[in-house]
Order: sequence, then C-alpha cells, then structure tokens
Amino acid sequence: MQPAEQNAFAQNIASLRLPRYAEIPHIELYMDQLVGYLQGALRPLYQPDDKIITPSMVNNYVKLGVIAPPRAKKYTREQVAQLIVIGILKHTFSIGEITHLIEQQITSFETDVAYDYFCTALENACRALFSPESAAPATLTSGTEPGDFERDLVIASSAAVAYTLYLRASIAATSGAARASGAEADTGRAGRAGADGSRKRDKRGK
Repeated sequence: MQPAEQNAFAQNIASLRLPRYAEIPHIELYMDQLVGYLQGALRPLYQPDDKIITPSMVNNYVKLGVIAPPRAKKYTREQVAQLIVIGILKHTFSIGEITHLIEQQITSFETDVAYDYFCTALENACRALFSPESAAPATLTSGTEPGDFERDLVIASSAAVAYTLYLRASIAATSGAARASGAEADTGRAGRAGADGSRKRDKRGK
C-alpha cells in the first residue's frame, strides 16, 4: 500500500515544507501568536483530531527546561525553532530524549544551521517514504569529521519520525477503507431489505 495515494494526511506529509530559520518571524511572539504560528507550521504532520500544541504544553516545556523561559512573556525565533523541532520529534521520542538531541545539536552547531539541517533531513525522509515509489530514507554518513556524528543523529531521528508517520498514515488509510466497506455493506443490506419488503407487499396485494 502507498499511503500517499490513500489519504490527505499522507499527501500532506509527502509534500511537507517546513519554515526555515530565516522564515520564522524575527519579532518576538506572545503566547497566542506563538501557538497560532506553531499550529500552522506543524499542521501537515498531524491528523485533524490531533492536539498539536497548546499554551499549557509550552509552559510545561519551559518548566522541564526543554526551552528557555520567555522574556517579558515573549518568545524568540530560537525558541520558536526549538518548539517546531519538539512538535515533530514528540511523534516518536520522549521529552527527555528530545532535550538531549537538541542539546547535542546546539552544542555542535549554531541554532539556525542545526534547525535548517533538521528540516531538510525530515523533508527528505518523508518524501522518500511517502512518494509513489516508496524508498528508504537517506543512509547515515558514518563519517569521522567533526559534526558527522551529530548530523547522523539528525538523519536517524528524522527517519524514525518519518517511519512513525508512515505507520500512522497506513493505519488511517486502512481504517478509512474498512469504514467505507462497512458503509457499502450497510447500504447493500438496506437495499435488499427494502426490496424484500416490496416483494412481500406485492404478494399480499395479489
């Protein structure tokens, strides 16, 4: 089965385009602005009934030390980028694991470089899995140069998220097909029952 051909959720993932660091608003955002922006950026990765991000979630990430506290109740571009990454990785990883992954990346690279590399890796992994000619995501570099290990972590974690999304899309497609089949069966039974009733009325009329 090719989920990208089965439901809108999979099609959205196949054409995923995340905002790059330079495209994130440079002005600091209040909570309602932040949540609205994050919901728009992350919407393609969530199904309609999923809860994407809420103010209480953001406050919890601050309390846990995953992101820094806001300044004067406003969030910076760096915090927005980190929250986008959190919103993606939480499909597959625990908050503790996400915190460790983020810390490793920003220790080795500038935030904008690490964030943009993650976006590209995730988009490539999703396109590979969700394209009509489904293929495995990119393999690890396995290099020995500085930063190679951290880049491999990004590739591996992005692939893990893509596989999780693929599984959810497959389940959604299968469930949708089962519901449609059940509805067709119900319609068929109702039609047969109506026909049987008509025949019985015709016999009584005779």
